[in-house]
Amino acid sequence: MNPVRRETTLHLLLTQPGGTGVACRTLTVDHPVYYGEHVLEAARAAGVEGWLGRRLDFTRHGTGEDGVTRATCTWQLFAPDPPDAAPVPDELRGLANAALSPTCTLWFQPHWHAAALAWLDEELAAQGRPRTGEPVVLKHWQISLLWRVPTQGGDVYFKAVPDFFAHEVTVTARLATEVPGAAPPVLAADDRRGFLLLDSCGEVGGDPQAILRQLGQVQRAALPLLPGLTLRNRGPAYLLTQLDTLLSDASLHADQHGPHPDALTPEEAATLRARRPELEAALERLRVSPVPLTLGHGDLHGGNVTTRGKQVTLLDWSDASLTHPFLDANPAYLCPDGSDPDPAVLDAARDTYLREWTDLAPLDDLRALHADATLVGEIYRALGYADGIQDAVEDRREWAGSHLWHLRRLRHALMNR
Repeated sequence: MNPVRRETTLHLLLTQPGGTGVACRTLTVDHPVYYGEHVLEAARAAGVEGWLGRRLDFTRHGTGEDGVTRATCTWQLFAPDPPDAAPVPDELRGLANAALSPTCTLWFQPHWHAAALAWLDEELAAQGRPRTGEPVVLKHWQISLLWRVPTQGGDVYFKAVPDFFAHEVTVTARLATEVPGAAPPVLAADDRRGFLLLDSCGEVGGDPQAILRQLGQVQRAALPLLPGLTLRNRGPAYLLTQLDTLLSDASLHADQHGPHPDALTPEEAATLRARRPELEAALERLRVSPVPLTLGHGDLHGGNVTTRGKQVTLLDWSDASLTHPFLDANPAYLCPDGSDPDPAVLDAARDTYLREWTDLAPLDDLRALHADATLVGEIYRALGYADGIQDAVEDRREWAGSHLWHLRRLRHALMNR
């Protein structure tokens, strides 16, 4: 697969911690910057030192006839000693004002960076693994911050989560201690601050069969741990109660901030609602199945697993819940993006997973339940946005309609049954 060719106009709005002025530097870059990755490297190459504040705007312009995908992105940088920079142009004045406005997202605030580095360095010193360079930003957005940190003992990963994902710290630390491969090795954790310091555990991705075998083993091993994890319930009974909300006009059109590109048309919404009895029946079969509710991941895909040798490790427990385990186990999400999965590969991965549960029901019965779960699993994943993120983040525009991709997949699956 040929790599995407990009051309992004990157506006850096430079502010001083505690200051009221804003200056601007505009660069052209050819690598991704949406999540904050590569922004600091591009700034340093242009002679600008600082740390990230918040992404203020991202506008896609599409792919031209030359095959280049173009976009414009605006990031705030805290620059204690800003270099010579241009005044903010009129078209960015509104974003400059936003850069100076208060924010409740901690890592968007000017003094958070220094405090986080101090915690990180203290913990690394205690591990005998001091830093050998500056952290590399992998993600910097409303729902998390993730750095790759070079140390004398190899790369480690620092993650910070907001209050509404604070359970991730507790769940990750408990799983890492008690269930091999359920989570990366935890070097340090701070529940109060929402900090995790994680050791490296392999390369991202893996074989779908190996991943689903690991998922089943983790879900079964987690059963005795459930009382101490205080997970929110997103089982089939709960999903049934959310159908009215998810299938409402407000949900399917998601136009409270203007028309959403993934919004369903009235005709598409009508066809989805007409199949509601099938969704209810599938959820009811899962609800009364002999398979118990257990730990659910909520966002299992190929980017949330690593592999080292034969060891598969699951990452990112921010959407952890108590649920029917099969809702997590859609092998199509474990195949490379943009690929056309081989049905034989999907079936083999499914059966590898289901064999972890054959003491509870015959394989054919489990396959039927898995088919139900693959269908309504799109509701489960949609709820990770609709009742897990959209009302919790400060700037709701970024996440408005984020659930629609899954509801479109749900409609497609129903229309092809």
